[in-house]
Amino acid sequence: MVNIIVRYTNNCRGFVGTSTILLLWALPIAFFPLFFGRSDIWQLCGAFFLSLSLYFIFLKFFSKGSEKIGIWAGILLRIWFLFTPVFLSEDTFRFLWDGLLVSEGLSPYSELPINVSLGFDQNMEKELLSKMNSPNYYSVYPPILQFLFLVPVFFLKKGISVFWAISIWKGILILFELGILYIFSKRKKEEGSGNFLKYWLHPLVLWEGIGNGHPEPILFFFLFLGILSWENGKVFKGSIFYLASILTKILPLLALPFLFFYWCRRSTARSISLFFGANILIFGSALFWFLFSEAGGKILEEHWRKGIGVYFTLFEFHGGFYYLLKNLIRYTWYPYSTGIILGILSIFTIFFYSFKVSKIETNNKTVLLLTVWIHLCGIYYLFSSTVHPWYFLPILAASVFTKTIWPLVASSVWILSYSTYSSSPFYDKNWALVLEYSLVFVTFFLENFLLLKDRRR
Repeated sequence: MVNIIVRYTNNCRGFVGTSTILLLWALPIAFFPLFFGRSDIWQLCGAFFLSLSLYFIFLKFFSKGSEKIGIWAGILLRIWFLFTPVFLSEDTFRFLWDGLLVSEGLSPYSELPINVSLGFDQNMEKELLSKMNSPNYYSVYPPILQFLFLVPVFFLKKGISVFWAISIWKGILILFELGILYIFSKRKKEEGSGNFLKYWLHPLVLWEGIGNGHPEPILFFFLFLGILSWENGKVFKGSIFYLASILTKILPLLALPFLFFYWCRRSTARSISLFFGANILIFGSALFWFLFSEAGGKILEEHWRKGIGVYFTLFEFHGGFYYLLKNLIRYTWYPYSTGIILGILSIFTIFFYSFKVSKIETNNKTVLLLTVWIHLCGIYYLFSSTVHPWYFLPILAASVFTKTIWPLVASSVWILSYSTYSSSPFYDKNWALVLEYSLVFVTFFLENFLLLKDRRR
């Protein structure tokens, strides 16, 4: 009887301690969007890093045996963010605009927002146009996202406000995150599956995912399903999910060179020849049409000037090597070649890395693929001109399985990039850039060289 009472008392103390830590973890990031915005950099950093500190305390001392409480805390905070305004990004307003275009049978890839009058509520249209950050450019969001945008737009056209339409979009993201949680719970008994709370409770995941409506959880949901299907020998099913991830955001295209090399090393010469022949015929015909037909050339030129090309030529946000090289060659004969040079270096590095790791044989393909995914994204971000905080969400989720540390560090410090908005006009702060990249590089070096050497001894 005494043992039962002692055990009950200890359980109560554990529950109270866990609940207190999680409450203190939730309060700063929950109330920040109600009173502040991204320009309030000191309040933003204070709320984020306070929550982050309690997040690490919870993972270190409380998460073992408290998974259910942590999961429910994450769910409740996600529900809370359904009813808060977006406060770090304006992307959701473009999501709704694209959805309105698609619902009217118009292509968001061929219609500029500033040139279109949809004929709905004029105040609503003005609100979307004034708040979106890309009214002068074509949409860059792939088809699956365009399809999902129709859900909140259906209710928007029924008369609800823009705020509630964004809340519905956030609800869709929660469903995909619950899907990731469900898949992970099925694998939890497997050795080395990791602690999913590392992703589930991270302040950046909550702020940038549900809080501001970025679709990275959808990308990882499809990518994760594709990897698991491939590991289970369901290659066709895995390919469908992989294609779905590309049609959500084009970032998973980075894995194509690795998949190609991996397949070539394990296929016959005849299969490789057929593959090359089919792809040359399909993609060669498409490329010939774009380059040499009048209509194709016009489409390619327009989208390079006011579509996807803008991302590679005009947008700049916390690009590390990009800024270094840009300052080095600004006085040379071709000062605008930074993007081209780094693009070539990025492609070469991705192909070299993909070829090198494609020879690895392992029984745990999930860990291999997610590790490759993390490193490919890291290479891409290293040479990119634009690295937003939410870009790290898919690799943070992947790091749960691989035990890779640097994505957690990057996700924890890249909030400093919002210092860009603390002054007008906006410009990236050098102190933030140096601090972010230094911490990530040091972590990467330690875990891939020093710690790796220690493990080999």
